[in-house]
Amino acid sequence: METVMGLWNKLLWSYGGEGAKISTAVAAVGTAVTWWLGGWDNMIVTLVVFMGLDFLLGILSAAKSGTVNSQVMLWGGINKILVLLLVAVGVRLDITLGLASPICRTAVCWFYIGREGLSMIENSGKLGFPWPRFLQDMLEQMKQKGDEGEGDKTV
Repeated sequence: METVMGLWNKLLWSYGGEGAKISTAVAAVGTAVTWWLGGWDNMIVTLVVFMGLDFLLGILSAAKSGTVNSQVMLWGGINKILVLLLVAVGVRLDITLGLASPICRTAVCWFYIGREGLSMIENSGKLGFPWPRFLQDMLEQMKQKGDEGEGDKTV
């Protein structure tokens, strides 16, 4: 009869040497990403949740309209990675400027949380989710300003 510890070790390490290497690599990458993002706090969790929901709603709205495009999805994913890189830039700015609080990181996070939130409203509207008229009008005005070149330009 095996001991409890023997069963526990068998459960934990039953995936073998290759599995242990993969687990170690995942842990190392996760630790590095967390460090670059300045920690894994509620601000980052909120940003990642908003980015994930926006990506999902974008795919669903494209599927509904019959315009699913792998290139658009690829660049949407790359855009999300770039947002996280900008958060890392905010962390480095906070450190370089000797700020006691993560001011730059927080500003970057809030900006992109807002942007992702607006995009979620737009994508869910395309899916038929009802939003108050003033939000729909605000999004339409922002889109028109962007189309006219009055809004911020993306590089």
